[in-house]
Amino acid sequence: MTQTKIVLVMDVPEPPNTVIRWDLAWQLFLPDALGDIPAGDGKQSVPLARWFWEAMGHMTGRIRPDSPETVFCVVPPLTPAAEDFVIRLASFWSDIIIDHRQGPSEHNCWRAPIVNVFGEDTRSEAEAQLTTTYGQNETAHYFMPLLGVGRAFMRVEVVPPGSATARLHSHSAVDEYYLVLSGRAVLRMGSHELEVGPGTLIGKPTGPDLTSHLVASLGESIMVLDMEIWPDRELRSKDIIYYPDQRELLWRGEGWRGAQVISSLGSAWDLKQHYDDGYVRQDDGHWVPANIPGTDPRKPR
Repeated sequence: MTQTKIVLVMDVPEPPNTVIRWDLAWQLFLPDALGDIPAGDGKQSVPLARWFWEAMGHMTGRIRPDSPETVFCVVPPLTPAAEDFVIRLASFWSDIIIDHRQGPSEHNCWRAPIVNVFGEDTRSEAEAQLTTTYGQNETAHYFMPLLGVGRAFMRVEVVPPGSATARLHSHSAVDEYYLVLSGRAVLRMGSHELEVGPGTLIGKPTGPDLTSHLVASLGESIMVLDMEIWPDRELRSKDIIYYPDQRELLWRGEGWRGAQVISSLGSAWDLKQHYDDGYVRQDDGHWVPANIPGTDPRKPR
């Protein structure tokens, strides 16, 4: 089966060549970072990466018999980090990546789309760009979308003594796993606490709403690989996050952005029993009869 060759160019080639317009997509998805990738949270770069992923999927594939011989990627002037970003993503789709931005060449600049979670001193330009410090000197190294555009989102967090990986929490739509790479910490899971160290893999799948997080309360820093598995590649699914320490629920996702106190939740039993009755639920949970079209006002008990 013929291997599609991906060629990076600055100018749009003449038809009928197969063309991917990175230059236009960058203006649409990252207008404030044209030819660059935003520093910090890798999720800002996911929409651009996903666009490329879908565009390539419409044109070619490693086991697609009608794949074109060459796909030209028209790119804007790129920073070293953005170049690393583009070539890594292209390397998923072809073993032959040729750079014609400085003129004709047959040099294959394919780059393995891999990362080393321990590679503090060997991070590529894009990996370094997707590293951020926040909170009390906590550091996060974001690996997505450098590892491809899938449903997983991964990062390595370095948490100093006295801090935690995140609030104690659970997800309704995102499966989450923690792998302790170095250091010892206290794992809070539900109402239990236990000491864990390197090699410990912690599961937090959706369903039971079991809460967990890691606390660096043993006098040393910890390094943790945090892995989220989303229902969608867009990482925009509606997800309810439960924070028991704060007694809060966070509603996030497309069309959602709000928080509520957990004590405002009531049983669904009353709703089901009076599904066809007219009433309005009050903020404190009680109800009052109401004239609602198609129903009779709910009768007092």
